[in-house]
Amino acid sequence: MRLAALAAIASFAACDRTVPVTSCDDNLAGVWQTDAGPWMLLDHGTGLEGYPLFADAPAASTPTIVTAPRSLALTRDPRGLAGAITRRFMQGATACNARAAVRVTRCANDTLELVLADPAEPAFTPEGCKATRPPSSRIDRWRR
Repeated sequence: MRLAALAAIASFAACDRTVPVTSCDDNLAGVWQTDAGPWMLLDHGTGLEGYPLFADAPAASTPTIVTAPRSLALTRDPRGLAGAITRRFMQGATACNARAAVRVTRCANDTLELVLADPAEPAFTPEGCKATRPPSSRIDRWRR
C-alpha cells in the first residue's frame, strides 16, 4: 500500500509539464504567484493577458464607487513586454477605465519582474469622470 502511494506521488510529479521560464520569449502562460495573490496569464505569442485569481479590490476606495478587478494586457515585441494594467470604476451609471503602464524587466528562473503602478481611482464629475495620476510605480516579482 505504501509503495503504491509513493508511486502515485511520483507519477503526479512526473506529469508536471511546466517548462522553466528562462526568457521573456518563453511561453509565460499559467498561474503566477504575487504578494497580492495568484494571477492567470494567457500567452498568445505576440501578446499576453492576465487576470487575478483572487478578490482583487483596492486597499482604499470611495464607498460610492464600485471597482472591478484589474486586468493586464501586454504586447511582446523586439523591445520586450510592455502594456497596461486596467481597472474599471463605476459610480452609478458612469463607468471609467483607469490604466497604468506596465513593463516586464526580467524573465528568468521562473520569475517575472514587472514595473507597474495600480490604476488610480478617477475623479467623478456630473459630466463623467476624469483620470487622476496613478501612484508611484513599483517592482513586483511574480513566481511560478
